[in-house]
This record gives sequence, structure tokens and C-alpha cells, in this order.
Amino acid sequence: MRKIHASALVLAVLAVQGCSPTKPPVDLLDAASRSLGSARNAGAPEYAASEYRSAGRRYDQAQSAMAREEYDDATQFARESAADSELATAKARLAKARAEVDRLKQENANLDRDLTDHASPEVQQ
Repeated sequence: MRKIHASALVLAVLAVQGCSPTKPPVDLLDAASRSLGSARNAGAPEYAASEYRSAGRRYDQAQSAMAREEYDDATQFARESAADSELATAKARLAKARAEVDRLKQENANLDRDLTDHASPEVQQ
């Protein structure tokens, strides 16, 4: 009878251990943190605020899940944070590129106007 109880106990412990990951996703959290920093450096708080805030919220959720030792949730939130950060980075870079294009168009228009003004003879009376 003891052998049956011991075997049942071992099986129960193994089943519980099988439900949780073997180690915390520290590398994923580090990667999510770096992605969030890259997004910030790319100007995401200004140019892609919604995505940047979402990345930050997901990162905070990942850290909270880690603290509660809910490693599956921490893994998922860290991956979502990294994805949102990458999207925020891309959107910020795109917005900056568009702003630069607009600036150059305006500069070209100004130069074109200046050339036109100087090329036409002015009539003086």
C-alpha cells in the first residue's frame, strides 16, 4: 500500500511540475527591455505613442508575471512587448523619414521660388 501512495505522490508532483516552465524567461525579458529602449531612442514616444505605451504596459505585465512566477504569462507578455516595441520603432522611423521628406520638399519649393524671383527681370518705375 505504501508503494502505491508513494507512486501516486511522485506522479502528482511530476504532473504539477510538468504544468509550469522549467525556468523563468529572463532572456526574453532582457530582449523586450532592449527593444523598448530602442523604440524610445527612435522617437516612439513622440511618433508612435500608442504602440510605445502598449509595449511598456506589456513589459510591466511581463515583470509582474515573473514576480508571481507565472513564467508562461511572462513569456507571452515579453514577446508581445518586443513585438509592440519593434512596431513602434518602425512607425517612429517612418514618421521621421516622412517629416524629412516634407522638410526637403519645402526647402526645394523655397529654392525654386527664389530662383524664379531672381530670374525674372524686375520692372522698376
